[in-house]
Amino acid sequence: MEPEQRERYVRWQNYRINQLTFSINLFLGFAVASLAYVINIKLNEKPGTINPDLLFPIYWWSASAVLGTVASLSRLLDFRYTARKIKDSSECDKKTAKFFGKATWVTFWMQVITYIVGGYVFITNVVFP
Repeated sequence: MEPEQRERYVRWQNYRINQLTFSINLFLGFAVASLAYVINIKLNEKPGTINPDLLFPIYWWSASAVLGTVASLSRLLDFRYTARKIKDSSECDKKTAKFFGKATWVTFWMQVITYIVGGYVFITNVVFP
């Protein structure tokens, strides 16, 4: 790879890293805020009334928040083992970095999907029943 191409590759790789981190944090924030909103609605219900339609968004958005946390943690481990891989060129570190890199992307997309499903369930069951 030519020096100019390498420089562009490194620059765009940095953009990708920053954008993925931002996206994980964005959906994690959405999930926590949405979860707090639904729990607030649930707590303000009249005593003795049970709205089971509120339980499903709580489950989906809780799953999204958990997956966002797992994505953040796997991202940190990916950085750690990638740095070790560059430093030591250990085969174990290479495999571990590759595993956590894939785990980050899988958990990120699962986070997004569970948030969207929770939003859909909330809108169809609670907002517009």
